[in-house]
Amino acid sequence: MSFNALPNELIYQISQKVQPADLENYGCTSHRVRNIAAPFVQEHRQLRQEYTKISLNHVNAAKLFYEMCARPWVALYPRQLEIKSNREWRTFENSRSRAPAAQMEEIRLKRSRIEEEDIWTLLQRTGLIPALEMDTWAREIDRGNEDYLFAAMLACLPNLERLIVRLDHIRLEQVKEVVRAIKRQTSDPYRPKTLSKLFDARVIEREGANSCDLELFPLLASLPAIRFLHGRNLVGLYRECYRDGWMSYPGASPTITHISLETCGMSVEGLEKLCDSIKTLRSFKYVAHRAGWGLHRIADLLKNARETLEELVLSTGSGQSRFIGTLRGFTALRNLTVDSGMLIQRGKMSRAVDILPASIETATLAGNSLTRPYEEQFLADLYRPSFSYPNLRKLRVDDSWGVRDIGKDRLKFQKEFHKQTSPSWMIRYR
Repeated sequence: MSFNALPNELIYQISQKVQPADLENYGCTSHRVRNIAAPFVQEHRQLRQEYTKISLNHVNAAKLFYEMCARPWVALYPRQLEIKSNREWRTFENSRSRAPAAQMEEIRLKRSRIEEEDIWTLLQRTGLIPALEMDTWAREIDRGNEDYLFAAMLACLPNLERLIVRLDHIRLEQVKEVVRAIKRQTSDPYRPKTLSKLFDARVIEREGANSCDLELFPLLASLPAIRFLHGRNLVGLYRECYRDGWMSYPGASPTITHISLETCGMSVEGLEKLCDSIKTLRSFKYVAHRAGWGLHRIADLLKNARETLEELVLSTGSGQSRFIGTLRGFTALRNLTVDSGMLIQRGKMSRAVDILPASIETATLAGNSLTRPYEEQFLADLYRPSFSYPNLRKLRVDDSWGVRDIGKDRLKFQKEFHKQTSPSWMIRYR
């Protein structure tokens, strides 16, 4: 058993139990300390197994909060947190479906073991909650208000690395207030900033929402250590993008490398604001209906990532584009998936060499608009030796009939062609 793997707080708890008599005889010291530490280490293993990945509604969040009041070191274990809101049952009182009696009894039992001061102490230790609001927070947490409980989870868990927020057509105002308070925190050399280890954030709204919270996603995007961002079903009126802070929020963190947006009806200005401050973007996935958006619009949106973008997945559902544009400026692009409808303009198909950069490895055309003549137009220039694709491995079509490879002949030709060295033979194909 090694103490190196234990949190400092746990080592402190063990050191409190070690008496001077245990250290008198050097030969027995190690054995005695091991015996004293054994129950602590056993508990550490159990807590690590139980709390490393947690998925919470407000009932489980209340249990965890009271557990942290009784044993503060429990807060050190969660690495991945998933919070699930429920618009029909936001507090313990107003549930339409009766809560399981055993769950509520367990919460009452945990609450009876701690004092009001323990709750205040835990909230004060975060340094994010104003003193005037402390009483309100303690009262709402005892009521089981999911907004306050989820906000307390973000404020009290220092080692959080992944966060998944599942919205249910509601707005988590206190969660957003806590994120704003974290952004206002001043740097302290003796105390790391809250959520300083969070690198992966996902905001997922239930399907069927006409208007949802568009502010939480950009707020999480501006946290300093964030690298992976995923949004799904974040739709709403465009004017709400302005009202909810798209135009006034300080911009995304420059550390972001992966963005995935699925059916997110964000404003064009919001997307520009999101992408303007990102310098090292490596992956961009955009699946949404955006009429008239061709590659020219995407290329302009991602202009800061021309030398770093490696993966691009596009499905704007826009039908035939008014302008096609090109991706040849993205010199590091390796994997591309694009709607075939985005490559058709006035009945003509774009050619691969006009769109694909020389660094491409795999390209997939999705959708059912790629007919045989379009396919031939797309591949027309690939057999000309003027254009070299040294890394190209797969050129595929993904439609209702499955996935088929349309680039095999090109690869075979390329391999055979480069065996030939006669300039008179090559000149024919230029």
